[in-house]
Amino acid sequence: MRLRVDATPIRPGHSAGVATFTTGLLNGLAEGTGHELAVTALKGTVDSWRQLVPDTRLDWSEAALALRTDNPVGDLLRRCTPRRVHSSLAMRRVINMIRQRARASAPDDADVTLHPFHCVPIGRGRNVVVVHDLRHLHPDFGSAGYAAVIGDNVARADAVVVSWPHPYRQVCNAFPGARDKTVLIPPPTFQAAPDRSLAAPEPDLLVYPSSTGPHKNHRTLLEAMALLPEFRLVCPGPLLQPEAQRLLARAAEPELRGRVSFPGYVSTTQLHTLYARAAAMVMPSLWEAASGPAFEAFSWGLPLICADVEPLRAQLEFVDGEAGMFSPTDPVSLANAVRRVLADREHYAAASVRAGHRLAGRTWVDTARDYDAVLEWVAADTPGPVPRSTFISDPVGSGEPE
Repeated sequence: MRLRVDATPIRPGHSAGVATFTTGLLNGLAEGTGHELAVTALKGTVDSWRQLVPDTRLDWSEAALALRTDNPVGDLLRRCTPRRVHSSLAMRRVINMIRQRARASAPDDADVTLHPFHCVPIGRGRNVVVVHDLRHLHPDFGSAGYAAVIGDNVARADAVVVSWPHPYRQVCNAFPGARDKTVLIPPPTFQAAPDRSLAAPEPDLLVYPSSTGPHKNHRTLLEAMALLPEFRLVCPGPLLQPEAQRLLARAAEPELRGRVSFPGYVSTTQLHTLYARAAAMVMPSLWEAASGPAFEAFSWGLPLICADVEPLRAQLEFVDGEAGMFSPTDPVSLANAVRRVLADREHYAAASVRAGHRLAGRTWVDTARDYDAVLEWVAADTPGPVPRSTFISDPVGSGEPE
């Protein structure tokens, strides 16, 4: 089977968790399956992809896309255009039309095309779409343009893969007609702790790895830091505008200056060093499919302090985990949770270690083999429901979706 992966919406070092997910899955597919693998990447990114996915059997091609947000023109437009405009249905239709024209120049020779990002329209032929979350269907974080794309992709795809129980239940609720072709396949922890003893943490250092999207809720965290003068905070991750500009300005004010830093995207080595130094991870995000950094906190034995929101509660339930919870938009509640958790750090660190056992041992090859069963099912046009992963039971079950 010839499998094509459409990585054109993803830029290494800019696309945060989606790029990490795609990198891991490509490496797993290359190592764990015998398929002929072709990847279409954004023009100018192939060298970066090859460093992350070094298997020489992959066939790389490039596509040039206009209206990108990771260049000076796109960055300026994003800063100056109101959110209601750049997330509108009309704007998304224009952007998608331009993307489709660029895609028309890409090779169309695959038995199945895998789309690791769900917010870009799929093409012709047989397609498998990975839906990471349905944030864009949420009334508080939604985007009519992206919501329309996701709905069309789910309807047209031959199979839909979701990584975590909470968004899986959401997909089954939002698109009940797609349930028989929707499967839950959890990946491994993105940045698992190395098998070595770690240095003692710095007792005043907090870490929050994330892009600066508004729903990541850095603003509440910075106001909490103003109430925590004894702590420092490092927030690695892509600096997405216009929110990054506002956050950097706040971090430069006297009460936070020198204690809060936004280093931008960092290497895996730098991130591991930061995890080894941190006293705890703070996760104030208002919405996640499931937080990759939270799983990393469990793997590294870092106490977790997280917003009391539905997706993060579901994630804790999935791993039988424990965290210091706080009201998501209340800086005082967040500051109190930090002090409460670090006053009993040993307890919360042990709870994270126990939670980390849920994904311990799962590899990208394991994940890729679960994907392989779905891809083969699509390629063969097999009747009946999509093959299920043996790693986790269907959290919706045989009854009505939750």
